[in-house]
Amino acid sequence: DTGEDAAGEDMPKIETWPPCQGPGVSGGTTAERMYKANLVKVSGQPLGMEVDFMAERSVLPILFVSGGIAESWNKEHPEAKINAGDSIVEVNGVRSVAGMLQKCKEDPVLSLTLFRCLTYGHLVQDLENLISTKGCGPILIRLSWQDACVFNGQNGCPNAAMRLVGGGEYRFGANAGLPQVAIPLLKQISEKYVPRLISHADLWALAANVAIKVMGGPSIVTHFGRLDAHGHSEAAPSALGRLPEADKDAQHLREIFYPKGFTDRDIVALSGAQIVACHAERSAVEGQCTDDKSKFDNSYFRDLLKKTWTKATAVNGKTQYVSGKTMMLPIDMVLIEDTKFKPYAEKYASDQNAF
Repeated sequence: DTGEDAAGEDMPKIETWPPCQGPGVSGGTTAERMYKANLVKVSGQPLGMEVDFMAERSVLPILFVSGGIAESWNKEHPEAKINAGDSIVEVNGVRSVAGMLQKCKEDPVLSLTLFRCLTYGHLVQDLENLISTKGCGPILIRLSWQDACVFNGQNGCPNAAMRLVGGGEYRFGANAGLPQVAIPLLKQISEKYVPRLISHADLWALAANVAIKVMGGPSIVTHFGRLDAHGHSEAAPSALGRLPEADKDAQHLREIFYPKGFTDRDIVALSGAQIVACHAERSAVEGQCTDDKSKFDNSYFRDLLKKTWTKATAVNGKTQYVSGKTMMLPIDMVLIEDTKFKPYAEKYASDQNAF
């Protein structure tokens, strides 16, 4: 679904999509997770809470509660006990993290609004639960990939512009299925954590990395700081020249990825994500790239090199290569045909840790 037509044309009109609601989030509904605490400062007594400050967030996660005024509140109000792992979202009507900290330092009485289960650990837990329950790791990896790959060395960036209905990246043919399936799958998690703890764009990147780990791949550190687009003018103007096209050659891959800062080694390694990328139900291919699309390992490279591939014609009239129930696209085959790509494909086929 990243072929020339898909990249250049609007998303195809598909009447029905599979159910795409997530399994819920930790801590229950917003109303169930929210509570209030009123702390009256006493001379000589510490507040008794340690918080984790990051200017990019709009919450103050509580690291621990130890003695002081907070502990006294907990003893008197067990129904609204302040716990490590809860997050402060408002102090005396102020919601900015810098402002909340200032209020905690200066005001004699603190009216706090807090949420339970609103930390990075809870976010990862909710993503793991979603991926394990719905088996949606592959499409979440694809969501992050499509969001980031519009960067062409000059413009375009991972900014979750695809979520903006009606135009821009939402209508890219190459993104078919993502606004209708992947984004709704993340809806409950997005409503809980965005923008308080994380941006949509950072959430998509984190979801992909969590999916890779849940599916048996490596643990990848996610770096945060992506800003969300708020209008179609912030989206990439077109997918053409930004996303790889399925029926092209090795030179095309280099033309797409070199401007993004990739080397030949990077291109081959990244292509290994095809193990979870091919889905006949949301693209014009027949079959899948590997026997088990729910497992993230180096079998994509092993299959490329060891299976016998027969040239065939897909339902869209374009070329693909088949071996039993699995298939490869011309852009996959160049990894073993190009003399500079092939050594890396051979290395990753023989050494999963290297991949």
